[in-house]
Amino acid sequence: MKILKFLAGLILFLVIAFFAIGFIKPAVNYGHEVQVDKPVEEAWAVMLDDSKYGQWLEGFKSIELIRGEKGAKDSQYKVIVNPGKGQPDFEMIETVTDFKENEFVDLHFDSDMMVFDQKTIFTKNGSKTKVRTESTVKGKGAMMKSMFALMEIFGGSFQAQEAKNVEALKKVIEENTTDYYPVPTMEVVEEM
Repeated sequence: MKILKFLAGLILFLVIAFFAIGFIKPAVNYGHEVQVDKPVEEAWAVMLDDSKYGQWLEGFKSIELIRGEKGAKDSQYKVIVNPGKGQPDFEMIETVTDFKENEFVDLHFDSDMMVFDQKTIFTKNGSKTKVRTESTVKGKGAMMKSMFALMEIFGGSFQAQEAKNVEALKKVIEENTTDYYPVPTMEVVEEM
């Protein structure tokens, strides 16, 4: 009987401790910074090029404009992501909350499990560009808050994923061959 009381007490303690972690740390903050060997205008254009998202955002499947003008403040998108092999896709609604061209973009994501805010900042550094992210994720509900806090405390999951994505973005920017700002050419007409 003492063993059953001890086990019940231990289980109760673990459950309370689990939920307490989410109460103490309801949000996870993380970010990553890289320097890319491209000018800020090109780095900005590559990062916003939705045809390249799958090359640097792990699990990215699709993005669809659902409200507003593409790239404009307050525009909204339906984003489909797959978190990993054998797991079902999930949907997020992305809202552009603020931006200043070639300087920063603030995004807000909302899904069934979480809300996620990310600011990506571009800083000109001569002919190079510093790209830095500042992100915050909050689980919806006590269980998700606790799970997210534990994932970051014990595995650094969010920080590791952010670093992986931003390092992949660096590679995509540095290997970019798309000319986002072509110089207009003038056609020469020969007179006879």
